[in-house]
Amino acid sequence: MSRRAVSLIIITALVIVSMFVPSVSGTTTNEEEMFTANAWKEVKVSGNGPDKVVQLHFEGEISSAKDQFGNSTYSLWKSELEQAKADDHVKAIVIAVDSPGGEVIPSAELHDLIQSVQSSGKKVVISMQNMAASGGYYLSAPADVIFAMPATLTGSLGVIFSVPNYAKAADWIGYKENVIKSGEFKDIGSPLREMTDSERAIFQTLVNECYQAFVDVISKGRGIKREEVLKIADGRVYSGLQAQKIGLIDQIGTFDDATEYAVNEFANGTSSVVEYVQNVSLVEQFLSGIGVKVTPLQTWISAVSSSMDTRPRMLYLFRP
Repeated sequence: MSRRAVSLIIITALVIVSMFVPSVSGTTTNEEEMFTANAWKEVKVSGNGPDKVVQLHFEGEISSAKDQFGNSTYSLWKSELEQAKADDHVKAIVIAVDSPGGEVIPSAELHDLIQSVQSSGKKVVISMQNMAASGGYYLSAPADVIFAMPATLTGSLGVIFSVPNYAKAADWIGYKENVIKSGEFKDIGSPLREMTDSERAIFQTLVNECYQAFVDVISKGRGIKREEVLKIADGRVYSGLQAQKIGLIDQIGTFDDATEYAVNEFANGTSSVVEYVQNVSLVEQFLSGIGVKVTPLQTWISAVSSSMDTRPRMLYLFRP
């Protein structure tokens, strides 16, 4: 039997085993680590109280696109929130947000999940890092308290819908496409021709609907009158200091400041502060062991590919 065939058999076996056997990665005698049967392992940061304040880190573009292990930023952040929500000992969640935003639906679902976490009796504190713009702000809006640094970039409150146009390039290389369609707008958004006024109006209506939903989220989450939100939600970015003046954030401070606030205000100062570390499956361990892993080059290519995605889609995204 060839080496390739043996490898495929081993990988298949590990996939099956990983479905039934809990991950054993990270087994250690470190007393600061508290293991769970969930997707995330708890690592104690400080404190010894029975109640918990959980630190989460939402970094990167909000996307449902999966990596080679089937994970996406959306699925990972969602599972963290769900685990914290299900833990009765968790009194508050502090989320470090460092994101330019991203896809509309995942942003909205994470926003709704944060509200669901709050409905379960837990408090949510957001700590904006380098950037928490567009969709990054959308999911932050319902938080009980929002912190940011003075130079944090936030805002970019709005929706963008980008449709590529390769018409001139197609003409230059002599490419032509014959389209047979059932209705006038069946090929709406075609990159091989100029957009018509009627098509532009259709897309603008979709963008306006999403924008109005965004305005409602800000108004409700921040307690700002809708007409005031409309004045500031024109797509521009704000610094943390500017955002505080117009009510988009509450306090200037670091992630540690946000955590201290959560412990003192929402957990009586006696909680253990923990953070989540992802458990690694047996398959991921095996693939990593034989050299199949994400390299810095692969990470860069993935980021560039995402930024160059030309599919017509609405985004809550800050993209200069």
